[in-house]
Amino acid sequence: MTSNVGSPVLLEQMTSAEIRDAIAAGKTTVLLCNASTEASGPHLAVGKHVVRARYVAERVARELGTALVAPVMPFAPTSDEYRFPGTVHLPAATFSAVNEAVAESMIKTGFRYVVLTGDHDGNQGLLEALAPKLDASHRPRGARVFFSGDGFDKTNREIGAYLTEHGYPASRHGGVSDTSLLWGADAAYVRPGELAVGAPMPPPDSPLSLGTFGWEGDPRRASPELGRMFLEWRVKNTVAEIRRLLDGAG
Repeated sequence: MTSNVGSPVLLEQMTSAEIRDAIAAGKTTVLLCNASTEASGPHLAVGKHVVRARYVAERVARELGTALVAPVMPFAPTSDEYRFPGTVHLPAATFSAVNEAVAESMIKTGFRYVVLTGDHDGNQGLLEALAPKLDASHRPRGARVFFSGDGFDKTNREIGAYLTEHGYPASRHGGVSDTSLLWGADAAYVRPGELAVGAPMPPPDSPLSLGTFGWEGDPRRASPELGRMFLEWRVKNTVAEIRRLLDGAG
C-alpha cells in the first residue's frame, strides 16, 4: 500500500511532462529500487519484496523532498527459493546489466543523482559493487550514482536485535521479520491463516535451506504492528544514509 498524500513521486504514476517539470523544480534524485519475485511459504505472496520496496521508496522520496522513484525492478538472483512455483531467477550478470541500463536512462533524461537500493538479500552485494563503477563512468558528465544499503542491512541488524531481546523465535526467510514487514506494508499480501512453523533454522550465515514448503523458522508471532515499526526503521535509516550521500556529492 502506498500513500497518495501530495503530488506523485512514483514515475509510473506520472506523465513524461510531469517528470520533466518535477526535475526542473529540483527533484533531481531518482531511487532505483530492486526487489525479487520469490516463494516464501504459503503465508506470503511472491511479490513481497516488490510491495515492501515500493512502500519504503515512496516514503523515502517524500521525506527527502528532492527525489522520485523509478518503477521497482521485480526480478533478482535467487537461491533455494528457485525450487518453488512463482520464483523468478535473474542471473547476476543480467541483473547488473539491467540496473546499468536503467541508471543510464535516468541520467540521460535529466536526473543528476541515481541511488541504487534493494529489498532482497541477493541483490545487495551486486548493487554495492555496481554503484562505484557507474559513478566513475557518469561523474565526468555531472551525474552521480550511489548505493544505499543501510535501509536493508542496518535495519535487519536492528530488527534481529529487537526480536532476540524480546524473546521471539529464531526465523529468517518467511519468518517473523519477513512476514511482519510485508503485513505492515500491505495486509492483502499476507495469509494469516497459513502461518505455521517452517524448516529448521540453519546455523547463522548459512545459505537458505527452505525444506519442503519454502520457509524457515516460526512466523506465528508476526504482526502488522511489528511490521509498521520495522518499516519506520527502514525509512529512517534509508533517508539518513541518502542525505549523507547527497550532502557529500558536491
